[in-house]
Amino acid sequence: ILQKMASTLLDNEIGFPSEDSLLQSFQAKIKDPISILDDQQSISSVRIIPQPGFCLKTSTDKKEKAFINVCKSDKVPSPRDVSDEELADIIQSGDPMRYRVPMSIGEPHVEVDNAGNGCTAYDVIINSDFYTKTQERPILLNFILTLILEGIEQKNSVLLSRECKILKNRKVLGTLHEQFVRQKAKPRIVEVEADKEEKETLEPEYTIVQEPPEGVAQYLVVEVKLPKVNSAGSLALDIGEDRLVLSARPNLYHMDIDLPYLLNAEEVGAQFNKLTKVLTVTLQVNGVAPY
Repeated sequence: ILQKMASTLLDNEIGFPSEDSLLQSFQAKIKDPISILDDQQSISSVRIIPQPGFCLKTSTDKKEKAFINVCKSDKVPSPRDVSDEELADIIQSGDPMRYRVPMSIGEPHVEVDNAGNGCTAYDVIINSDFYTKTQERPILLNFILTLILEGIEQKNSVLLSRECKILKNRKVLGTLHEQFVRQKAKPRIVEVEADKEEKETLEPEYTIVQEPPEGVAQYLVVEVKLPKVNSAGSLALDIGEDRLVLSARPNLYHMDIDLPYLLNAEEVGAQFNKLTKVLTVTLQVNGVAPY
């Protein structure tokens, strides 16, 4: 699930705009029919049928039993590859958000355990290939279990014990429920003329500016330098619930950013400056991501 920014996301050489200027700029993009997405762009949902993985037994702070069905599906995006050394460094740094793992957390459902007592079960779905890697690498398994527990806690306002046990003879408790993940149609990128030309760079760079600069952001402005791109027609931009993916054909650039915030998929602006070769994407924030 796929919300704090990875290191290097913020460029210290770029100052934060004032709240008024950013708000006015964002509102202008929304009102300008050339700068913003078409209002009629469709929002679709992808149906995910979870495949059993393993069942994790834990309890709440109220001593109530809780079970987590960790499931898998090819329809959930896979996170980037990470070595055990990098993962150990991330864990030691105390900033697990440096490595984002997309996952879908379903609604809790009431079930009955082996003793006939009522309990709560949660279904969590991760990418199938990534699931396989967690079964082969203990450090990766422990890391994903921590993220799953935190994700469930944040989404459901519940506290779960870290004294967990993976059940050996049971892959699922109760009935798995299908889940739906919303997908946003690709934003239309428009070309605008620039007042002046900026120096091109040899490699693509990007910066993310948030407003306000401290605390939870209300807006994110992503600027990507694309010196080898001549036309917006060669760009493919995908905006997910908390993710930005950009590709430039033919195989010029590719970037995949996980953001620490939930985005308003209906309020996205994208502009490509033909002279400066800079793509500017303006995103409205709906809240902090629950994972």
